[in-house]
Amino acid sequence: MILKNNNPSGGLGNSLPQSPDKLKQIRDLICDYTAERELIPPLQEEEVIFHSGELIKKHPELFLYQKLLAVMINNHSWRDIVSGIPFNRRILLLPKCIAHATECPAQFDELGLLCEQCGKCDIADITTRADELGYHTLVSEGTTTVSTLLGSGKVECVIGVGCLHSFEKSFPLAVKEAVPSIAIPLYNNDCKNSKVDKLWLDEILPIRKESNWYGWINIDALRSEVNSWFEKDQLAVYINGEDESSQIAIDWLAQGGKRWRPLIMLAVYKALMGSEAVMDECIQKLAVSIECFHKASLVHDDIVDEDHERYAQPTLHRQYDTPVAINVDDLILGFGYQFIAESGAKHIRKLLKIASYGHRDLAIGQGEELLWRRNKALLSVEDILKIFSLKTSPAFEVALQFGAIISDAGDEVMQVLTTYSSALGIAYQIKDDLDDFNLGNIDNAFNTIQPSLVTAIVNREHPDKMKVWFEDFQKGNDLCKKEIWKQTEIREGIKEAEQMLEDYKLKALSSITDLKSPALKILLTRLLNKILNG
Repeated sequence: MILKNNNPSGGLGNSLPQSPDKLKQIRDLICDYTAERELIPPLQEEEVIFHSGELIKKHPELFLYQKLLAVMINNHSWRDIVSGIPFNRRILLLPKCIAHATECPAQFDELGLLCEQCGKCDIADITTRADELGYHTLVSEGTTTVSTLLGSGKVECVIGVGCLHSFEKSFPLAVKEAVPSIAIPLYNNDCKNSKVDKLWLDEILPIRKESNWYGWINIDALRSEVNSWFEKDQLAVYINGEDESSQIAIDWLAQGGKRWRPLIMLAVYKALMGSEAVMDECIQKLAVSIECFHKASLVHDDIVDEDHERYAQPTLHRQYDTPVAINVDDLILGFGYQFIAESGAKHIRKLLKIASYGHRDLAIGQGEELLWRRNKALLSVEDILKIFSLKTSPAFEVALQFGAIISDAGDEVMQVLTTYSSALGIAYQIKDDLDDFNLGNIDNAFNTIQPSLVTAIVNREHPDKMKVWFEDFQKGNDLCKKEIWKQTEIREGIKEAEQMLEDYKLKALSSITDLKSPALKILLTRLLNKILNG
């Protein structure tokens, strides 16, 4: 894990006690400390650093071991969930450096070391014990195979052995993917004839008890199920009009897209309901209603942005004409509200309120952008962020809160989801803006139709230069297009926008710190990574 040093007088303690008794003593202190606090995983980097610092306040002699404390605190937060995962859905990852440096006869393949059970190191004893329990075992330095197994759904957690330095590097990835994991540090960091506390490992490997953990929510499998609800035959069950406008609406709803919003609603519902989640007609109608609101907004966007193509097909107003597209857009919105009303869900008034508020805020955000276009003046950074928040955050909030409402979640959860969706929506738009601001899409970055965060940043710092570049660009100056990327001011603007993206990711993650549901917290952590990184 990356443990940033905010103390200029020295680094965080990187030492490791060299005796099993001392390590056991520290683990017992961790148990006492965490017994007084409810640590819900996944913990963020700042949280494990904070708690390790709090423990050191009580036990100053542990300062040398702060990185170890951070690892142990993170371990303890995951312990109950790991113990609820069957052995055959766990993987034990060992480093190659445990093997004897000069006398190991084992060969290596693409997966790692093929132990010969020669007895010259501890690998044979450790893997035999793990195999008897039913673990998958791997002796390798890489994480590719582990990632593949995790992605396949065959494995749900990782028990990893390694040096503190390796945990420092791998922690950010584990947090992004919210992988249930326990890390056991090696005694030495020199990557040669390494030793692990077998007493500690023997304590961790067999932990097993029944829990409320129902496994990772497989987002890819869930997406496949959601996609099936948007097949034309299935949509025709809900939209049974035989008029041409209704058929156009069905065709438009069935076209591509990642279906993030209905997927988010369904995932939140499953996270909160666990084994009691039921995928009935009520859930399907609510999921389709959310996509109706999103698809209707895309028709508007394509018209006002003068886009000619979406999903590698002509946009709706290009297939027909603008009046027809506007009418179908209104029809799809009507279907969205109809499906909520006919869903038979609990708390229909709450659902309609959330949907109407999201519709309202989206229209306000779109209005801010449309009115800005009349002026064609560059907006401030603050104005850009306001538009981003109003245009994108409401759609995520509706999806998240629908899932929470139908799960009977309390007001505290609803408030967390509002804060999370605000940060997620802004981060999503910043990423979209940065994607436009590359050499292949320079026309998008400097157009007068859509607001750009990067140009707003540059304009704030260098208004005179920005005015010249903007005017030259609008005149079609090809030299300007070629030279713009050489400008230090543009690169600095991109860099600041990239930092703002990271800041809003952090805001989203910070907002879920106090959630009491591990399943929901894990889901929201993974969704953030999926939506913004792939």
